[in-house]
Amino acid sequence: MNSHKPETTNRFTMIAFILFTVLAILPLFIYLRNPYFMEDLNYAFALIRIGMQLSKIRKSFSSILDSFLDKVQKHPQKTFLIFEENSYTYSQADKESNKVARALWTHAQLKEGDTAALLLGNEPQLVWVWLALAKLGCVASVLNSNIRSKSLLHCFSCCEVKVLIVGADLQEAVEEVLPALREQGIRVFLLSDHSDVEGIESLSDKFEKASDQPLSPQLRANINLKSPAVYIYTSGTTGLPKAAVVNHESVWLASFLQAIAGVRSSDVLYLYLPLYHTAGLLMGLCGAINIGITVVLKRKFSVSSFWNDCRKHNVTVIQYIGEIMRYLCNTPK
Repeated sequence: MNSHKPETTNRFTMIAFILFTVLAILPLFIYLRNPYFMEDLNYAFALIRIGMQLSKIRKSFSSILDSFLDKVQKHPQKTFLIFEENSYTYSQADKESNKVARALWTHAQLKEGDTAALLLGNEPQLVWVWLALAKLGCVASVLNSNIRSKSLLHCFSCCEVKVLIVGADLQEAVEEVLPALREQGIRVFLLSDHSDVEGIESLSDKFEKASDQPLSPQLRANINLKSPAVYIYTSGTTGLPKAAVVNHESVWLASFLQAIAGVRSSDVLYLYLPLYHTAGLLMGLCGAINIGITVVLKRKFSVSSFWNDCRKHNVTVIQYIGEIMRYLCNTPK
């Protein structure tokens, strides 16, 4: 019996060698047949992770705000937003939005389920107000900052807006339609320390005096996955702007696109698309919050400053739509 042991051992050694050789060559064979196999595999794993996350969210509801608050707890000192020469950590953004939320709760009497319209350009204050409304359980109606007159008024009539929050640089646009807004009972708050116009109340002075302590989650206790999260408007090229109701589930689905694309927590996103559109707000800002990355916010797209901004802030991820890539590729080195 012992005489067969060397032969058996040699046979197992040969089989093991063949298997090892096959396993060693298999990745090379797969790569030669499909050079993008590993990218496809990573993509598949990303979809599985997202599916598991979405399943968890559906079983126990959480919003993109909860994701933001989670990042505040995990890395409070990480830079969340860079705007021009200023930068804000996740903790600072949380505290700023707490102050805005308390001011709106106290002075505008906003409560869960109410809708507030935002007429603001790309700036940190828009992000603070948007987060503040989410903390109150309110719906944000983000308005195209370029529309005026009849188109602007129509945006208020189709989603039961109670409050309008407007940037100081857009005050004149609101003054044009102020009589109609007052007739509809819409209160107007200006992001300024004071207002000399009757019917327009200042807001900045109010939230600067407010506490930055966290608000009770009970203020938004009845919000669920199907509740409206934000109204986003069409451009109005075929008539008046039309409001698309985006619920919390849709916000999550749009925010997952960055994760699908392979964006990681160490990345830096250059966000120059308008935050009143889906690409900028949901895919851009919400996607960044979901992953917990740093966002470089730009007022608007600029070919001349694009690459300098990317180099200055070590940008690793950009979004693009339409002809933007052609504009960039045609820019001299």
